[in-house]
Amino acid sequence: MRKHLALLLLTAAVLALAPSAFAADKPLPPVGQPIIVTTCGQSPGAVMVKMSCVQAKLAAEHNNKLAAADLKGKGYKTLIVTTGTSMKGMGAAGTNVDTEVKRVKELIAEAKKQGLLVVAAHVEGMSRRVDKSDQTSIDAVLPDAGLILVVNDSDKDGYFTKYAAANGKPILKVSDALGIGAGMKKLAK
Repeated sequence: MRKHLALLLLTAAVLALAPSAFAADKPLPPVGQPIIVTTCGQSPGAVMVKMSCVQAKLAAEHNNKLAAADLKGKGYKTLIVTTGTSMKGMGAAGTNVDTEVKRVKELIAEAKKQGLLVVAAHVEGMSRRVDKSDQTSIDAVLPDAGLILVVNDSDKDGYFTKYAAANGKPILKVSDALGIGAGMKKLAK
């Protein structure tokens, strides 16, 4: 019994001293302005991000149909792509998740070509992580992100934190949608 207790205490001490397996240790990159925000899935998250950024006095625009060609000559420094889908939103926009993913993949490729910081954002909580189309939009954006932005409610299960740690991605977690702008402002250059 003492042997097991000693081993348990030793393991706890080592884990306490070791860097967390769930914390991305990459420094957060600077966020340049102006910022352009779009969605991969036509959910209202992109509007929330833009409004929160504007409240924090960051230069931010929003366009849910933003295409790669729209980046040329605009001087944007940061592209934020919100993930999570809205069937109602996609229906109203006359699109679907596959078309959204194709548009956003082309958009991200152009943004990276132009040297923009690409931010993958999930800001609408667990309600935008319930089905396959939500995960499809998340999977489309995360691999190319230079920064992951999430609200606490979106990461209740640690999904984004674990992804960031496993893939060497910096992650910015904020309390809620109102905290997005303030969090981004701290990184603004």
